[in-house]
Amino acid sequence: LSLLLLLLPALFLSLKCYDKCNIVTSFTYGTDPDDWTENSLMDRVSDKNKACTKEQIKDCEDAEVCLSYDVAASADIEIHPDIDEEGGISKVVSQEGHMGFTISFCGPATYTAVPPSHCDEWATSLNEEFQKEKGSLFTVSNVDTTCSQVTVCDSGDCLAGSVAISTTFSLLITTLAYLLL
Repeated sequence: LSLLLLLLPALFLSLKCYDKCNIVTSFTYGTDPDDWTENSLMDRVSDKNKACTKEQIKDCEDAEVCLSYDVAASADIEIHPDIDEEGGISKVVSQEGHMGFTISFCGPATYTAVPPSHCDEWATSLNEEFQKEKGSLFTVSNVDTTCSQVTVCDSGDCLAGSVAISTTFSLLITTLAYLLL
């Protein structure tokens, strides 16, 4: 019985991860990083691109861990006027643009660094995606990317709160079972 009580929390503690989730964390312009907050264009990024969804939560396989890394992209950006909006941009702005992304997925613990070719694929993909954007208030070209080190989460709270709820729930069930028996 005591063995069952010890194993009960493990039934609720699978490693959960946002799998195949790519979110935009920043979008700004300017050459001075001190101006990036003031020049933020995040209000022009769709909300669906700013957060992972419940549908992307996955229990990683036994041999997998939750992995994430950041992509920093710089590009030439031309922001077109949006004079219809109060406080909007009233003239064409040509600047250096910057975007940040966070990528999360289940994968092997041996994936400790983003291969340079994979990081280069981000630049190619972003260039292609921005070329497809028709009617956008901005034009992006000449994208260059760098990728951060890979962050590994192999236990604990990989969803920033969701696993902690499962832990609390499993501890509550264990305590109740102990008290009832």
